[in-house]
Amino acid sequence: MKRFLALLTLLLVLPMSAHAWWNAEWKFRKKITLDTSALTAEASDVATGVPVAVRLHSGNFLFTDAKPDGSDIRFVAGDDKTPLKHHIEMFDAANQLAILWVQVPRLAAKTPSDAVWMYTSNAKAAAADDAKGVYSPSQRLRLNFSEADGAFKDASPYANLVAAVGVAYGPAGMAGGSALFTGKPLKITMLEAAAIKPGSGAGLSWSAWVKPKAVGAGQLFTWGGLTLATANGNATATLDKLKLSAPGLKAGEWHHLGLSLSDKLVLFVDGKEVASQAAAMRDFGGDMIVGQGYEGELDALEVAAVPRTSLWFQLQAAQGAEGTLVAYGEAEQDGAAEADTGGGGYIGVLVKSLTLDAKIVIVILAVMFAIAIYVMVSKTLILGRIGRQNTQFINAFEEEPQKHLDPHSETSKKLRGGTQMGDSSLARMYSTGMRELDRRVNAKAHGPTALSGEAVAAIKASIDSTLIRENQRLTKMMVLLTIAISGGPFLGLLGTVVGVMITFAAIAATGDVNINSIAPGIAAALLATVAGLTVAIPSLFGYNYLITRIKNLTADMQAFSDEFITRMAEAHNQ
Repeated sequence: MKRFLALLTLLLVLPMSAHAWWNAEWKFRKKITLDTSALTAEASDVATGVPVAVRLHSGNFLFTDAKPDGSDIRFVAGDDKTPLKHHIEMFDAANQLAILWVQVPRLAAKTPSDAVWMYTSNAKAAAADDAKGVYSPSQRLRLNFSEADGAFKDASPYANLVAAVGVAYGPAGMAGGSALFTGKPLKITMLEAAAIKPGSGAGLSWSAWVKPKAVGAGQLFTWGGLTLATANGNATATLDKLKLSAPGLKAGEWHHLGLSLSDKLVLFVDGKEVASQAAAMRDFGGDMIVGQGYEGELDALEVAAVPRTSLWFQLQAAQGAEGTLVAYGEAEQDGAAEADTGGGGYIGVLVKSLTLDAKIVIVILAVMFAIAIYVMVSKTLILGRIGRQNTQFINAFEEEPQKHLDPHSETSKKLRGGTQMGDSSLARMYSTGMRELDRRVNAKAHGPTALSGEAVAAIKASIDSTLIRENQRLTKMMVLLTIAISGGPFLGLLGTVVGVMITFAAIAATGDVNINSIAPGIAAALLATVAGLTVAIPSLFGYNYLITRIKNLTADMQAFSDEFITRMAEAHNQ
């Protein structure tokens, strides 16, 4: 019995633990998986205090679930209990782009399922951005180059002074903004507290993303006798007479470069250790020069007072455009751990991923669709009523055609004044003809009254004028259907093209290139084309149906016009 109760308790507790919710004041959360299984580091290697870039865009995040400045975003460790420090480098809700850095306490190699939780949607939440908490005191310098005005600032706890004369801001770096170098350097005045001195466990590491404009020579940085430069596609590190060099840099492409110095100097390219030699640690302080003679871009520059391991550099390189470190799950709501699809399955996901321009296009198309439906329904009803009353009129006219051609007969007056056929186009043509005939015959005459050829032609002209006006009445608003047929697909295509452009621009700005980031944005953009076709296809069918009925009614009017003139001339011949 005790075992049964224990098992029952376990079964009840497991779902609760699986759906644990860090804080009920936050409505949504998203699981961010950190997969290190593809890294070549040993399984026993561990990196601590790792800043991980979280790139958000319309393909992986619904910006309406957060405050416009992202201040309600929180990160929690995989245990769903421990809050993590984070820093917002960029949050642009209007363009649906964001870069955030979260400090992950521990990442081990060969682990496919480490994770953090991102919580959003709490209107009462205060800002919790903590850049100095994300970058530990061992990090002596951290430049994210996110300042659009070019006044770059050190995000490390030391806030070293940065002079950026001649270095511009680039909007599409590896992670948000970048620094654009044209040969002029950055001068960084390192504070005395940020100096690095030899000692137990002391060391130095430097890392950054670089994108050389050409294969020419240029210094990436120099500090205290340590220099890292590029030349002819090679990365070269020098320390006094010590020199390390490795190929692999391509112009116009992003590469992650790193140096580590303790009892040896190690050079890393794209996370791989490419060269190393024994060396001696020394004092580092004073001014650091970055980018002397260098042409290209540079992003996420970091200097630390510890020698970084191979795993650390691999983790940084794995966060690049083609990196596999970070994967984004579906949004969950209210602790139910159910995908936030908005109640509409896949369509709900796509609707939530729509960009602003696509939404505007779809709203315009929805208005066009409503107008097209109104035109098709109203015209069908009107044409049906006209067709029925035309049939009634012909039947009545054919019963006594001679009396109906006498403008003074009661039968003719009754047919003209009847209200049951007020929508009949033939009745209005008949009324026009009889009115003109009445003007040209002698009411006191007995028997047929003769009409001249000119009078018959004049009456025919009046009837033809009425026929033209009736035809215009029949085709009224049909142009709206032609606009829907031809304009709907083009508007939809416009929304799709702009949506795809925005999706790729977001990917370029955030550096998050994978199928999970591309697919939702492009699929959502295609909704605009679907909306355009949804407007055009029914409108095309309706237009063809209505135009056929209008042609039939027009043919009936032309036939009646000819028949009326012929019979009238015969009845009132000379």
